Amino acid sequence: MIVMWSQAMTDEKKPGFSQYNIEGKALEAFLGPLESNIMEAIWGSKKTPITVREIYAALNKTKKIAYTTVMSTMDRLFEKDLLDRKIEKGRGGLYYVYWPKLEKQNFQKSAVREVLASLIGNFGEAVTSCLIEETDIREEERKALREQLNKIKRNKK
Repeated sequence: MIVMWSQAMTDEKKPGFSQYNIEGKALEAFLGPLESNIMEAIWGSKKTPITVREIYAALNKTKKIAYTTVMSTMDRLFEKDLLDRKIEKGRGGLYYVYWPKLEKQNFQKSAVREVLASLIGNFGEAVTSCLIEETDIREEERKALREQLNKIKRNKK
């Protein structure tokens, strides 16, 4: 199942995705499998910025993939505003180098905020109740959390 974002989102810059796949695991809940693998490779790289060839080499070790597929997917991630890039000149001519616009943790937080904002906007109190019921905390902490969530909800109206 795929859930579309609502327009009532936070002031924070939205990452370059517009769908949440509830069956996807980790990044694949927001991105396709290859996009997720590329982002993981970029975040996991010690080198920044990084070239398409370097990402291709890293991914090709575990799964056979075409260079042009990696190149077009990285271009798509740039278009989605998840990667930034610049042109550099090398022995073979001009080429792009890429780096992530958000660190992995910031991407994850932003993605979770987008999903929660959409759920709260669409289902309100039911979401608050589910969040509180699912957390393993003491009753007084639960009451404080409920008050905080209700305050946030009131401020958004």
